[in-house]
Amino acid sequence: MTEVLLALGLIALVGSLLRYLFPDLDVEAALRTIGMLVLNVFLPALVFRVICSVPTGVEMVQIPLVRGISVACCLALAVLLFHPLGLRSEEKGALILASAFGNVTYLGLAVLQGLFPSLSLQVAKVAILSEVTTTPLNLSVGVALGESFSGKPRSGVLRQAFRAVATMPALWAIVLALSWTASGVPVPGFLMEATRILGNTVTGLMMLSLGMGLRYRRIHQPLPLLLASAIKLLVSPLVVLAAASWIGLQQPYLQAVVLEGAMPTQLLTFVIADRVGLDVERLAVCILINTAASFVTIPLLNGWLFG
Repeated sequence: MTEVLLALGLIALVGSLLRYLFPDLDVEAALRTIGMLVLNVFLPALVFRVICSVPTGVEMVQIPLVRGISVACCLALAVLLFHPLGLRSEEKGALILASAFGNVTYLGLAVLQGLFPSLSLQVAKVAILSEVTTTPLNLSVGVALGESFSGKPRSGVLRQAFRAVATMPALWAIVLALSWTASGVPVPGFLMEATRILGNTVTGLMMLSLGMGLRYRRIHQPLPLLLASAIKLLVSPLVVLAAASWIGLQQPYLQAVVLEGAMPTQLLTFVIADRVGLDVERLAVCILINTAASFVTIPLLNGWLFG
């Protein structure tokens, strides 16, 4: 696992250095372009191939349920712990969101496919189901909770969030793949090959863009940031393990979904915090801290929980 994380970390490091190595590069524009291509082309292609290739079972319901339980528990714990702290409301809201919503595709998919190369399609299913659970929850519950802490409700934000959920390309790729599979009509070989080629580019692009989205910032008053990071990196996977074991999720899905629970904060959280008026500077530092720390905590948790 160490070699996998070192390889992924190197790609992310290259991405984080691009803005300094190439000052004329418009990193934000490049990020938007890569993000648009990943979300609308490469990831849906991977989703379609995975759902059409891997037999579906009860895990299609179990994994989203486990992820939903984890998000709810982490949000509740974060609200309880941050409420008495003498922080500005906007900072509390940002760090509460950072505690619950994980980077299940940009980092999670890459880690799982690197760790389970012989089961890449099965663990990709875990990442996909985690994504179509985490992102809608962040765009709905996260937006509503963020607005309650910002003190400046903005008209139309929730409506835009629900529209974004309803038009998620990955979600529609799942619907299309399940419908095609249920019809009994074989998927043409050229279509599966096209989705394989497109899907194989996802990991590298995601890790590169993950690095590009990180900025090195000076850290001050680190304790609240460490508290949010501890909830996300340490408490979340334990909640996932308890919930997954309780509902009877089997291997390899059990280990994969627990590792997804150990992922750092989802980058979408930064976008949501900015939209609703939370403290994006503190959130950005928190994301930087827990993303870097996750390269240590993930292998430690994996070794401790699964030997």
